[in-house]
Amino acid sequence: MQEIRTSAIIRSELEKMGMDEVLSPLPTGVVGILHGGKGTGKCVAMRADIDALPVEEETGLPFSSQTSGIMHACGHDLHTTMLLGVARVLCRMRDSFAGTVKFIFQPSEDTMPGGARAMVAAGVMENPHVDAIYGIHVNPSEDGEVGTMNLYKGYFTTAVDLFDIDVNGKAGHGSAPHTADDAIVAAGYLIAALQQIVSRRVDPMDTAVFTIGTMSGGSAVNIISGQAKIAGVSRYFTDTARQTVLEQVDRICDGIGTAFGCRIDVKKTEGYAATFNDAALVDVAEAGIRAELGADKCRYIDKPFSGSEDFSFYSRLTGTPGAFFMIDAGHGKDRVSLHNAKCVFSEEVIRYGVAGMARVLLTYLEQ
Repeated sequence: MQEIRTSAIIRSELEKMGMDEVLSPLPTGVVGILHGGKGTGKCVAMRADIDALPVEEETGLPFSSQTSGIMHACGHDLHTTMLLGVARVLCRMRDSFAGTVKFIFQPSEDTMPGGARAMVAAGVMENPHVDAIYGIHVNPSEDGEVGTMNLYKGYFTTAVDLFDIDVNGKAGHGSAPHTADDAIVAAGYLIAALQQIVSRRVDPMDTAVFTIGTMSGGSAVNIISGQAKIAGVSRYFTDTARQTVLEQVDRICDGIGTAFGCRIDVKKTEGYAATFNDAALVDVAEAGIRAELGADKCRYIDKPFSGSEDFSFYSRLTGTPGAFFMIDAGHGKDRVSLHNAKCVFSEEVIRYGVAGMARVLLTYLEQ
């Protein structure tokens, strides 16, 4: 929600290209609305996330971030550029299609609770009502491939929730353990028990991940700590797995707390919903990508993406069909993961994203 300069640039570019309407539903959110010259019809939207990450850039590129501690380590600068490109192309082609296109530039995708919920609450899916929404995300590719759209039908990204767990015991001296309630020992058992949620409580035909990412506690080697903290994250594709994990976290914390004489407080932060790719919209995308970029730039992948995306809320909160894809963006053997300080993408991906998605939106409106 701090994308002040970025959103100002986006507004300026949309106005210069002749967008019919440029709205600011949030202080750093921008929406462009373009009406086709052939009359009324359906309304299709495309969304780009515009935020950066709190990462000190280490790419060594001549266009590295000039703001210390902030870089586009997830490629959102490319997403923004591509959507501006799609908007420019369709502004020039407005007399060739009927209907409306919304260009949604969303802040705060990488910081929970995310900007998508706020954008939906601000009304970006209405006036006019959006009939379908698309989104894409750049992805470092192992083979160095650039511009290939990776398609998938069904649940494509996971839902995610965060857990902050405080273990409150009673401190004491290490020479007299019977006078204390050891929070660190309780936390150790808690970590082991929480790992069994997936292996023993989630349907093995379902998918879930539970990770404890941090643990802290204690102040001296000879003191039994009265407090410990752990934090974790869980991911899943289905509501059934999500509910199972949430219930089991409470159950295990209550049981371990009772067993060790500690009070265990759990703070849950509801994260993003799972993104569901509508099959009919994926078919439209395939037709558009094949027509514009060729069959070699369109690939169905075998399994979904295990990360999470708040793009899901545009569909989840409104019932609007949506589809979200990954587009290959380099860098072969030099590839590093998203959110890495050395993350680099091939800028060639921009032209593929612009050309491919412009055709996808037109193909949808022409149905």
